[in-house]
Amino acid sequence: MSLQKNKDHTPSSYEPKKQNENQESNPNKTTTNTADAGKNKVRGFLTKLGLPAAVVVALVTLYSFFFTDDSNAITDFIDTIEQTQADDRTQDKNDDKTIDIEDVKDNKGGGKQDKDRPTIITQIDNYLPTSTTKSVVAHDYFTLSYAEKYEQPEWVAYELSKSNLQGEKHDRHNRFKSDPLVKTGSAKPGDYTRSGYDRGHLAAAADMAFSSDAMKQSFFMSNISPQEPSFNRGIWRELEEQTRDWCKDNEHFYVVVGPILTQRAKKRIGEDKGLAVPRSYYKVLLDLKSKDQKAVGFIMENKKSDQPLTNYMVPVDSIETLTGIDFFPELPDDLENKLESKYSEFRWPYNYARFYMRVNQWNKEAEKSVTTE
Repeated sequence: MSLQKNKDHTPSSYEPKKQNENQESNPNKTTTNTADAGKNKVRGFLTKLGLPAAVVVALVTLYSFFFTDDSNAITDFIDTIEQTQADDRTQDKNDDKTIDIEDVKDNKGGGKQDKDRPTIITQIDNYLPTSTTKSVVAHDYFTLSYAEKYEQPEWVAYELSKSNLQGEKHDRHNRFKSDPLVKTGSAKPGDYTRSGYDRGHLAAAADMAFSSDAMKQSFFMSNISPQEPSFNRGIWRELEEQTRDWCKDNEHFYVVVGPILTQRAKKRIGEDKGLAVPRSYYKVLLDLKSKDQKAVGFIMENKKSDQPLTNYMVPVDSIETLTGIDFFPELPDDLENKLESKYSEFRWPYNYARFYMRVNQWNKEAEKSVTTE
């Protein structure tokens, strides 16, 4: 399958709504002046974003002071965003019929699934990415493609489910060890010692907390990559936390995560200087179980950040082009093209107020702590 697809992922733009001059006023309602109407709209919009009440009051006050004379511009802007959200929610109605994954046969779409085959929604093997290294290692709870040249995986793939996230939690294992299934030998925990870099998880340890065995396997060095402490403990942690939050709202994700090894390494560490320090990382989320089937990618530099996750969103196609990896080659082509060629941030709701509180706290903690790696 070709990786060259439509890269135009920008959601459709909308012109601000024009005031209907012929619209009749409702005689049963109290007449509200333009300024008050504008304040009410701004207040409602900010509340929907999940901002604290005190912040909403402060911003509405600033709006009243600075923008009352041009309130239509602000309210039109809000109307545009809300129209975008509304249109985006109905977008699939204008697309081809959504493929029911329970009815997929041989991963081609249509017809009932072979009764002798497990339902593909529970089979990560049906949605594994391509391997550029031809060194695929399958553990019980995740699968990876190991890149010996860089002493880390090019991707780690696994399933994340609401039921696992809300079930019993097992304690963090915290004992890193080499992966016995990597034939060429994986990196060793000692390769990170006094390097200044964290042993950063790709398949997050907290995603594997539903099982003690899963937790232990997540500490194999084949699931680890050298990350800047401020990155690992800050914005990368935020993406891990937010992924779990989204999954709880959407039931089930296929997750693929890894370093971008096609970029020149920041440096090499380890006993033989064979462990590459990546400049960037990616993460891909695929939601097939929701009626609102969707996918999104993230590309992040291996450094401290205080920018919201929406700034790092990209279509899956963009990551495929950058890495040379085809993430979901076994999806029916029409569904693959639809999901990978674009994304909509409105389908991935994000609490900005909570983000700024969390990431600022984590960045400060990272600055104060001294890595012991």
